[in-house]
Amino acid sequence: MSVTEAGELSEYHKKMMAAMMSSLRCAEVARAKEQARQARYYDQRVRQKKKLRAGDRVWMFRPPRGADASKFVHQWVGPMRVVEPVGYDNWLVRREDVDGEPEWHIAHVSFLIAYHKPIGLLKRVAVDLEQQLEYESSNEGVSESEAAAKVVRAAEIPTIASAPGRARKRNRQAARGATAWGNTSDILVETRRRKRRNRAGQYVLEHELRTRRAVKRWRAGNDGDDTERWWVSTRDYDQLLRNDRVVEDSGLEEGV
Repeated sequence: MSVTEAGELSEYHKKMMAAMMSSLRCAEVARAKEQARQARYYDQRVRQKKKLRAGDRVWMFRPPRGADASKFVHQWVGPMRVVEPVGYDNWLVRREDVDGEPEWHIAHVSFLIAYHKPIGLLKRVAVDLEQQLEYESSNEGVSESEAAAKVVRAAEIPTIASAPGRARKRNRQAARGATAWGNTSDILVETRRRKRRNRAGQYVLEHELRTRRAVKRWRAGNDGDDTERWWVSTRDYDQLLRNDRVVEDSGLEEGV
């Protein structure tokens, strides 16, 4: 190796080490920010769990929407009166600043804050909630609502009118005996369920559907192609079930 080549290699090595150190510093900054974010929201959840009870007056956080979304009035609604718990840390609240017919809402405890809190604190909490919602949305990847809509459109066929009073009843035995749907070669199998918090702060139930081919791969330890797996809402799942387009897997997993 010549002196020139050795010098070039040494220079390349220096640049490579500098780039590596820069990457490490960036990763450390990102890690510290993420730890601080997690600690902040953990502390917030701990605080929110302590004193909320029926009869309390609270503000309810409403994610900003529309052209004037940055205005404070679009972020907090109130006063609200807490009525009763409805499960999964959600509460039924009644709006007190409207006339006529009462206005009811269901909100997660993290979206409610005591009415006497100072305005400055409300603004800071609103910023924290917006950042948390954006973080959760960014982790969801491709829009699951769009995927669910495609599943329903693909599987939908004309239904036969059922007997009065039984339209909303789930007939799982009939669903298990369903035939293949449309021009496709498979039906959908419900393999898992989960509860996920939406942008309104409420926990909603979702159902994971796979084709039978995907179920076989999944049981064999290979998740297979994501194009054959969808998370759908309970409303869409019920529609598919009424149309005999979905069956329940015997090893159904319940998620939290």
